[in-house]
Amino acid sequence: MTKLRVGTRGSLLALTQTRLFTSLLCLKHPDLQIDEVLIQTQGDISTEPLNQAKTPGLFVSALRDALLSHEVDFIVHSLKDLPAQPFPGIDTACIPLREDSRDGFVSRGNIPLMQLPAGAVIGTSSPRRTARIRQLRPDLTVMSIRGNIDTRIAKVERGEFDATLLAMAGLKRIGRADVVCEIFDNTDFIPAAGQGALSIECRSEDSEIRELLAVLNDEETRLLVSAERHVLVGLDAGCATAIGAWASLDQGTFTLRAELSVESTGESQRVELSAELGLDECLRASELGLEIASRLKASPIAERVAWK
Repeated sequence: MTKLRVGTRGSLLALTQTRLFTSLLCLKHPDLQIDEVLIQTQGDISTEPLNQAKTPGLFVSALRDALLSHEVDFIVHSLKDLPAQPFPGIDTACIPLREDSRDGFVSRGNIPLMQLPAGAVIGTSSPRRTARIRQLRPDLTVMSIRGNIDTRIAKVERGEFDATLLAMAGLKRIGRADVVCEIFDNTDFIPAAGQGALSIECRSEDSEIRELLAVLNDEETRLLVSAERHVLVGLDAGCATAIGAWASLDQGTFTLRAELSVESTGESQRVELSAELGLDECLRASELGLEIASRLKASPIAERVAWK
C-alpha cells in the first residue's frame, strides 16, 4: 500500500475540496492511503482586507513551505488563490474538472442586485467584484468583509451587510448554493482567473507522485485556466488588481475574455480574443492570455489601476 500525506487548510471549504479530490484519487488507486495534514496559513490568521495584503499568496505560502520541507507529499489549492507566477521547485501535477466558475449574489430578503435600494451595503474584499458593483450600481456602498463562506452568509443574515458575493463553486461544494438569489452570467460579470478550479501541487522532483496525481487531470480545464492565468502573468497583477478573466471552449472555438477595472470608480476595459484550438494547445492559449494582457496594459485606464 502506498501512503501519501496531503496538506490542506482547515476551513470547511478547504477540507471539503481536499476530501473530494482524495476520494476520487483513491478510487483510481485502490491501494493508496492518504493522511491529512492541517496547515494554518497567514490568510487564516490575518484580519486585514485581502486586497491590502502586503505579501502575495496569503492562503498559499504555508502550504508550499510544508511541501518543500517534506512535511507533506502534495497540496490542494483553490486555483484563484495562487499567485500568478510559477513557484520554484513545485509543479502543478493536476487540475481536476472545474466546478461552476460563476459568482453568486446573497442578500437579505433575496433581493437581486439591481433591485436593492440606494445606499444598501455590499460586503466584498474583491477589487474585481467591487469595481463591477460600482459600475452597475454606483448608488450602493461597498465595504470590506472577511471570514469563510458561512461567516459571510451569517453577516448578511444578521444585517451587518445587505448582501455579499460568493463563488458558486465554493457554495456548491459545501452544500450552501440554496442561499443564492441571483447567479451572474460570466459574460456579464467576468469571474476571477481560475475561479471554480483546483490546483494540485507536488515537488518538481517527485515524478512518481506527479504521475499518480495526474490521473485526475482534466485537459479542457487546464487549457482554459492556463489562458486565464496568463492574463495575470502578463499584467503582473497583484491582490489589489481588479481583473477578471474567463475562457470557454465551444466546438473547437476557444474564446478568452478579460476585464481590467479601476476599483474606486468602476471604470473598465474589456478585451476578447477567439481562436480555433485543440485541448493540447495550452501554449497557444497562454499566448492569447499574454496578448490580452498587453492590450489591457495599453488601454487608457491602465494608468489608474491599482497593480499591487
